[in-house]
Amino acid sequence: MKAKWSLLGLCSLIIVLLSGCQKDLSELNVNQGNAKLKRILLFASAGSEKPISIVEEYEYDEKGRISKTSSPMYDNGVIAGTIKYNLYEYNSSDQLVKIKNFNANLNSPTGFINLQNYIYSYSTDGKKIKESIENLNGVISEYSNYEYKDDQLVKIKKYSYNALESYIENQYDKSGRLIKESLFASDDKCISYTIHTYSGFLQVKSDLYIYQNDNQYRSIKRTFDNNNNLITLESNELSLYSNMMSFVFRYEYFEEI
Repeated sequence: MKAKWSLLGLCSLIIVLLSGCQKDLSELNVNQGNAKLKRILLFASAGSEKPISIVEEYEYDEKGRISKTSSPMYDNGVIAGTIKYNLYEYNSSDQLVKIKNFNANLNSPTGFINLQNYIYSYSTDGKKIKESIENLNGVISEYSNYEYKDDQLVKIKKYSYNALESYIENQYDKSGRLIKESLFASDDKCISYTIHTYSGFLQVKSDLYIYQNDNQYRSIKRTFDNNNNLITLESNELSLYSNMMSFVFRYEYFEEI
């Protein structure tokens, strides 16, 4: 039976996918294009011509830094409101230090509530070393520590209430391209791993496997324009047990002046 895109299901999918989307844009590789992203559109499949939704819209400050992202709510192809928006803050070195997340809330006088904030810390040489999630009450319940070796990010440790929850180990090839990410539980048992494939230095494919049986769970394909800007991301769920839907993101950029 083919899955249908209900409004509730769509909102849930958008919320789940946004963090992954951000990684695709900012951490694929250093050779990706630098055009300013305007918006991300969600499609049910690669052959779909009509978008289901606008996943995120982007705004920039006078320095060209992302200042705000927002996620409109679609109802039969018409924008009917805003699901959420994020405000970005930077330090004097132009490093991103905080993302303030606001979600729609009918009980709030403004119509939105600041549910959580993402807070970033850096080393003296400019590497991101910590990401913390601050909840509505100002309590940091989750955080991730980033570890480096020879300027390469080799491990990300995720903590929940100061207890190690899981960690990711990264492997690189001789050209410095990230070729494998392995996810481990806190007891050091491997849960899954992702193999990345490249065209030059552009990451064009990512395949997720379950470690226990080496079954492929998900495949992600990316295409780029002639300026190395990401234009499509196609995610295909390959497991009957997946609780996600296959989808396509298409990326639109502001025209250069």
